[in-house]
Parts: sequence; structure tokens; C-alpha cells
Amino acid sequence: MTRQQTSGVKGTIVNRHPWINLTVLTVYTLCTLVLTHPLLFNLTTAVPNDIGDPLLNTWILAWDSHALLTDPLNLFNANIFYPLPNTLAYSEHLFSTALLALPLQLISAEPIAAYNLSLLLTFPLAAFGMFLLALRLTRQRSAAFIAGLIFAFAPYRFAAIAHLQLLTFQWLPFVLLLIDKLFDQKKPPHSLLPTPRLASLLLASTIFLLLQLLASWYLALYTFLILGIFLLTALFTHRLTRTNFFHFSLLFLISFFLILPFAWPYLSLLDDLRTARPLSLARSLAAAPTDFLAVAPFNRLFGPLTESFRTRPGFTEENTLFIGLTAPLLALIALLKFTIYDLRSTPHALRSTLYAFLAILLIALTLTFATPYAALAQLIPASAVIRVPPRWIIPALFALAGLAAFGYSLITPHAPRPTLYFKSILFILTCTLLLLETLSVPLPLAPVENRNTLNPAYHWLAEQPGPIALIELPLHSAPAPEYPEVKRLYASTLGWWRLVNGYSGYTPFRQPQLAQALADFPNPTAVTALQNLISSSISPTLPSPPLFLLVHPGEAPFDRARWETTGRWQAERDPALLPIAQFEGDYLYQVLPADAARFTTPIATFGQDQTIQLLAYEMSSPDLQLSTFNQPLSSILYLPSSTPRLALYWRSTSPLPADYTVFVHFRAADGFVRSQADSPPVSGHYPTTAWQPGEIIQDIRYFPEDNLAQTDHLAIGLYNPATGQRLPAFDTRGNRLADDALSIPLH
Repeated sequence: MTRQQTSGVKGTIVNRHPWINLTVLTVYTLCTLVLTHPLLFNLTTAVPNDIGDPLLNTWILAWDSHALLTDPLNLFNANIFYPLPNTLAYSEHLFSTALLALPLQLISAEPIAAYNLSLLLTFPLAAFGMFLLALRLTRQRSAAFIAGLIFAFAPYRFAAIAHLQLLTFQWLPFVLLLIDKLFDQKKPPHSLLPTPRLASLLLASTIFLLLQLLASWYLALYTFLILGIFLLTALFTHRLTRTNFFHFSLLFLISFFLILPFAWPYLSLLDDLRTARPLSLARSLAAAPTDFLAVAPFNRLFGPLTESFRTRPGFTEENTLFIGLTAPLLALIALLKFTIYDLRSTPHALRSTLYAFLAILLIALTLTFATPYAALAQLIPASAVIRVPPRWIIPALFALAGLAAFGYSLITPHAPRPTLYFKSILFILTCTLLLLETLSVPLPLAPVENRNTLNPAYHWLAEQPGPIALIELPLHSAPAPEYPEVKRLYASTLGWWRLVNGYSGYTPFRQPQLAQALADFPNPTAVTALQNLISSSISPTLPSPPLFLLVHPGEAPFDRARWETTGRWQAERDPALLPIAQFEGDYLYQVLPADAARFTTPIATFGQDQTIQLLAYEMSSPDLQLSTFNQPLSSILYLPSSTPRLALYWRSTSPLPADYTVFVHFRAADGFVRSQADSPPVSGHYPTTAWQPGEIIQDIRYFPEDNLAQTDHLAIGLYNPATGQRLPAFDTRGNRLADDALSIPLH
């Protein structure tokens, strides 16, 4: 890499006019918008390909922004998998991308838009960075432009369009461009201070290197590999001097100490990560030779033609490794020219660069296969962070783009008619072939509800004062498909409640155990598991926040018909689950702790043998709160409905011989019954003959607000509907109550 004209690479002198670079960036941006159509028109309603990683990464970017603005020291204590700590470290942190996307989060207030725009920006930035790097190397704008097309718009990048953490490789070319300029800088003799230009280059190099290292750990490892190879070849070709070595040591030391706080949370999880993703699993995902002929099915030109290569056993979307035909051909031309014909006449700087590109290409392609990948993982355990071997194609694409730039720069001078007309035709033809190879329009999109159209339950939760926790059922966890959980993550961005659910690159051992315990909700095992979550807390000195439960009965494996006939009523009679409201077919509850002190001595008993006990009651309305509990349950809630309700808590000491009806009379001061709400317990879904001795039954009744008008007290009791006979009622001393009813004054 040198500023001088290189032997065997003829071309134009670099034009330094800014408008040329602006034009190039504009063209790359237009290519991005065309090749990703129709994403630009669906920024807030869809994500590319599927909802799995895109919504996970949407949540990560939004969480990073939220944490930076509210509590940056707790960045890694994300709100998923509550109450486990450091849950952001279960996946990539995407910090540098989130930092740059922060203004988008604030402007749009829509995480999906911020995610999609961040994704779109990776294409023109990657292309432009490679353009600048290749321009410095080849001194030819057309070759540099083609290198940018290859690096940013390779078919693999569209096959991996759902993985933002693999696409944000746009900062690497800028890093190498600045490092190449550092090679040319000399520190003034007899001076310990760098020149202003050297200082500015070191600062810019550090910034771009940090942007790349903090984009994702995948890309950080690739960056270390590429930089190491470039510096090693520079050492062998005598470009790396003692002064340069000092500059690069300073650059890497500063970067290392700045990224260390981001790496530390991951180090504490290394053993768990190795257990969850053993080497044998990674080997099973390794590439096969035919994978380099496999193209994403939505690729317009090669997708239908390569279907047979996508049907081999063990093939996944990660194995679509087609890198095109034009780029490898151009790279081959460069290698043949420089390594066979002009090896001795090639300047050291250029030879260093070519060796580096070739080494990166060969090493990266080799590591996509099982045996070399396993050997590297044994030699350097940190390399196992690349848990899918085919993803080593990413640094290979970078090297391929660099070699192709040299290859293209060699074609034109040896063409039969090296005129401007011929060069233009050749340039247009090459660009056209590259774009046709990657054409995937229309890009497949997965629809997503934006925050304005989310279930009203989430909006109600977001309005609650103070911290709250939420668990949503069904809870999806390995070995079952987990991706439906990303919808819970995305919804949590509305209020950042502490979410028991989660989805990430690593699933904690707690999650499948919890999913198994909740599989038969609302059975007693499931309810106990929910109550145990209340007693869990990150800090034993802090009280646990209220825990809410949102049930989605229309989501598999739930059966809505079964839920509506049995499951719902089994849940609503359980005193551990306080119904809040129904939202568009989903049901929200508050999970209450297993506190034996809630129900002690009865406040009234019924029946000749006093076998039916009324343990407690609570009444809530917009203007009235009555309760026998020390802390009324409803006092911490802002109910979404103004409909008054009365909660009664019953228990029988022995089996009951008949199905009794509960009566609730709204009486005036003179005893006149203004209205009444009579029905069997639990809206008729749990008759008294089914009550189990010792079981506490929650019986909630809703009534119009008008019933409270001019009402002085309530009268509560039971009667046999077959005879109309009321059951005898007694107070706490065993004295029989008037009218065989418990009177509850409202004033």
C-alpha cells in the first residue's frame, strides 16, 4: 500500500474533489434502496426476512439507547430473563451501532424504524469505505467502485439480511485506510510529541477501530484476524518500522482497555456458553463444498437454479455461501498477474497488501469447514465465539473485494481497445453482472406490529407507576422453537418492564425448567412457579416489583376453546391470580404471593354446620375501596376499566351436598334491596359441590356503577336454588346474622 504509482497497476491519479466522493456515496445509497426494495416503504411495519434475529436486534438497539439515557452503568442488566443478571451478554451488545442509532430512536420513537435504518446504512457505508480503501490501493476509481459493490452487495449479505450483527462490518475498510496512512507517517526526530497529522490519524484510527470492535464480537474477532495478518505481512515486507510499531501498539492498547468493560460480562458466562453450544454442535453446522453454490431462495437469478444445493441434510440458511461469479474471476486475475508473472517486480508495499488479502481469503474460507474450525477452536478457545463456521465467509468477502479491485485494474490496460468508450462499457457490464448476481427484489419482509398498534394490554402496563415485572404465556423455550418470544421483547420497549420471558443467542438453564413448570397452566404446579418468581430478586435488599401475567390463549400450544371453557375459570378462581382485564382476547392477571397471613379467621360462616367460610372480601370502584386485607390488592393498581367489582374468598371445611347460589344485595339504609347480583360461584363455572375441602376459591363479581347509587350496605349470603332456602349465616362469634346475610357497610 503506497501513494506512489505501483508497477503493473496503471490508472488515474486520485481526484480529491469532495463532490466525486459524495456522488459515489449517493450511487451506493441508491443501489441500497433499489436492492432492498420495498423495505424503505415499510420502515415501521416490517423487518427483513423473518422476525427472529431482526426483532431481537431491534430490542438490543432500543435497550442500549434506553440504558445509555437512564442508567448506563447497568447496561448489561437488561430487562429480559428477569430476575437473572447480565442478560444483555446472552447475545451481541451491538453497542456502537446503538450509539449511532440513538438519534434515530429519539426522533422516530419507533425501534423498528431505528433498526431498519441502521441496517440500510450498513450497505452504503460498507461500500464507500471499501471504495476509499481500494482507491488508495489501486489508484483507479472504477476498480475501487467495483470493490465497494462486491463488499457491500455480495449475495451472501442478502442471504444474511436477518443478522444485523453480521452486516455491520462497514468500519473495517476505514480502519485499514487510516492504518495504511499511519505507515507513511514519521515522527519528527528528537521529539516525543506526534505531529498534528499523526495525532489526528491515531485518534481517527482509534474511533473507527472502536466502532468496529463494539459492533459485535463476531466482527471484532474478524477484525483482529485481518489486522494481525496485515501487520504480519507488513513486518515481513519491512513496512512495519519501530516507529510504526509504537503507533500501532498505542492504538491497540487504548482500544483494548476501552472495550474491556464490554467484554467482562461475557467472560463470566464462558462456561455456560460452552456447555450450551458445544464444539460438536458447531461442527454439525459447518459448510460443505456444495454450499458455495447455494444461493438464498429469494435471489432472482440463482435462487431457483440452486435449489438442489439447499436440500442436502443439515443445510440451514447459514449455509448459503454463494459469493458470486464475477468477483472470484476478478480476484483470480489479480492473483495470476501478481503471484506468477510480476512477483519480483511488485513493490514491497503492494506485495504486502496482496499477501494479506490472499492469506485472509484462504484462512477464512478454510475455517468454514468442520475440521479446520475445530482445530482453531482447540488452539484458540476464544475463536469459538464464532459459533457457526460458515460465518467465516464474512472476512473472506472483504479479502475477495480487495483482490477483485486489483484484478479489475489490470483488465483495462490490456484490453484490445483501451479507450474511454471501451472502459465505460466494461465498467457498466461488470457492475451490471455484480448487481444481477445479488438481485433479490422484492426483498422478503416479515410484518411486525409497530408500537402504536400493539395490544392495549402493553399500553396499560406501560402506564403503571413504578417498576413492574411481566411474564407472558405460553412461554417458549428450547428445545421448542423460541422465536415467538421476540414479540415479547419488542413489546417490552414500550415500558421497559422486567420481563421473565426472553430470547437470545444463549438460553439460560432456568428458562426450559420454568417453561416445563408452566406448561400445564393454570394447574397448582404452574401457579406455585409463578409465585416463586415474586420471591426472586436481583438484590435481596430491594422489594420485588408487582408481577403481572399476560395469557395469550390464541397462541399455540394454547387451545382457545379449552381455555375459555375450563382454563380461564380455573385461573380466575385461584386467589393467587387477580384478574385485571381482558384485552383483545388476551387476559391480564396480577400474580399474588403465597402469603398465609392473607386468609386467617373467617369473617362469616354459612350452613347449619358452618362448613362454608367467607374468609375475606375486597370491593373496588372508581370512588370506593373496601377490603378486609391489611393492604388492599387494588390499591396498587389502576384498573383499565371503571366497572366496579367485588371479590369474595370462600372455603369449605367438608364436601358440600348441593350447588348453592351466592346472592349480593345492594340495600338502602332502610334495608330496601335496590338491586342484586345473584349467581353461582365463579360465574357458574365452579359449583359448590366441586369445591375441595380446604381449597380457597376466589369469586369475582362485576356490576354496574349505578348499583352503588344510594346504596348504604351490601348483604351477602348463599341459598339453595332448588328450594329458595337461605343457608344460616353466623358471625365470628358464632352468633346468627340477621336475614342470614353478612352486612358490609359502604360508608
